[in-house]
Amino acid sequence: MPDIKSPAVQSLESEQSEPRVDQDELRDGLEDTFPASDPVSATGTTTSGAGADAAEPVAKSDAPRVDEALESILAHRNDPYSGPKENIVAVRQEVSSLGYRTADDLRRRVRENPMRALGLGAIFGYLVATTLTR
Repeated sequence: MPDIKSPAVQSLESEQSEPRVDQDELRDGLEDTFPASDPVSATGTTTSGAGADAAEPVAKSDAPRVDEALESILAHRNDPYSGPKENIVAVRQEVSSLGYRTADDLRRRVRENPMRALGLGAIFGYLVATTLTR
């Protein structure tokens, strides 16, 4: 019977046959790049920076919503107004949510104490009427 190995087993054996990464090389690479935001790679180096081709996405992924989000971020990354716009949208949403929560709380209180709500409404109406007639 032939010895048939799955692709996973073949991949594992391939990784195990490769030489191990020297921890001293990794530590030296980390110390040489500190303080940097990019992770250290002991296996190879990459170059960062955007060339002429970096403005257009190379390939579309299986997640179109992620592609749309990334394209939007790339399109607005140099827009000085994008931060304040996002803050204004967040404040609007919070105010809208606060309005809904206040209305729900008021409805709940009126349902719990209808006579109290009627009395407060009568007092408020009296005060408004006396203020407007002066």
